[in-house]
This record gives sequence, structure tokens and C-alpha cells, in this order.
Amino acid sequence: MFRSAIQEKRSMHIVNQVRQAILSGKLQPGHRLPSEKELLLQFGVSKHTLREALRALESMGFIEIKQGAGGGPVICEIDMENTRNMIASFLYFKNVSVPHLCEVRKIFEPYLARLAAERCTPEDIEKLKSMTDVYRKSLKRKKPVIRDEVNFHVVLADASGNPVMALILDFVNNLLKDLKARLKPGLEFSEKVLAAHESILEAIEARDGQEAADRMYRHICEVEEGLAELLGDDEELAVS
Repeated sequence: MFRSAIQEKRSMHIVNQVRQAILSGKLQPGHRLPSEKELLLQFGVSKHTLREALRALESMGFIEIKQGAGGGPVICEIDMENTRNMIASFLYFKNVSVPHLCEVRKIFEPYLARLAAERCTPEDIEKLKSMTDVYRKSLKRKKPVIRDEVNFHVVLADASGNPVMALILDFVNNLLKDLKARLKPGLEFSEKVLAAHESILEAIEARDGQEAADRMYRHICEVEEGLAELLGDDEELAVS
């Protein structure tokens, strides 16, 4: 399956070959890679180089190295958390700001709200209602949970059935969740979020796509203004 690694950056050459084998479907989640002895022969490298490559593949989420008898490297399905962390590492050096994130939200989320009004199943709507109820109760206790604010948007993205959109919005909304955790907006901010979510959900339930989209857009603008106020002159968002 594999060929000898080129001399320069041999470990990365191994990583790229395994990655291509996964993306082309030659290797599927659950498949085991050949034994270390076989891999050393196929790649023509030292144990140190092979193990360095396997550690890199594991950190990327492509494989899991299982211990014990019958262990070894096993192909994994890359999950949302690993993907989010890889994108975050890239954006760490890009001076991402609240306006940057909200621009993305303004493009995607009103469209998602419209889709939800058209496509949401009764089960999806019940899930959104349940999440809104949980958030309302936490707000009454004056202990709003930021995760519940974000998950409302994540559920809408998942309900679209579009994995690309779900990935983008999961990432963006989780960055905002981290930012809110640092800034600690007050109860007034959270009350506005709850009111907006209830209003959007009402339009979705009524199957009014245009109204759902308009309400979502206003909500994002309101959140952007609130966070900008808390940030003051420091608009940069530290991505971790």
C-alpha cells in the first residue's frame, strides 16, 4: 500500500501517504495499520521516524494508538473537536476579531433560520424548545450557562443537514462561547439572548422563513454590539 519515504522530511511524507489512503477510502475508520515491522519495510525508515509520524497522525486525529496485546495504530473518524482545534491553531496568528466572527454569522445564520422554518422536524423544534427552557431556568437562578446559548445555534446548524455549514458554525460559535466565558457578560446580555432565541423559535414554529431570518440577523447584530461594548478598544479575539 505504501512506498519508501523520500529523504527530506520523511516523517511528513509518511503522514501524507497515510492521510491520502484514508481520504481515498483505502483505509476506513476501524481499520488497523500494518505492524510496525511491516511499516518499517514499506516506508524504508527508522523506528524513530516511523513513531514520529504515527504520533503526528494521532495528534491530527487520524489514528488512535492502542496499547496492549492486539494493539497498534487504528484509523479513526476525525471528530468535530479535533477539527475545531486544528482550525483554531491556524487562526491563532490571524488576529481574529468579534466583527470577523459576526460577519460569518450574518452570512450563514439567517439562512439557517430560514431553512429551519422550512425543514425542521417536530423533533428538532422540541429539542430547541427544551434547550430554551433549560436556559430560561438557569437565567431565573441568575446563573445562565453560556453553553446553552451557543447550543441553540449549533442545533440549528446540525438540523440543516449540511456538514460543511455545521462545521463552520460549530467552530465560530465555540469561539464566541470561549470569549463570553472570559468577558462574563451580565444578566441583561443573557436576557436579550433568551428573548431573541424565543422570538426566532416562534418564527420557526410558524414556518415563517423570512421572519426567522430577519430575527436571527437582528440577534447577531445585537450580540456583536454587546460584545464590542465589553471589549472596548481591544477588538482582538485570542483563539486558543
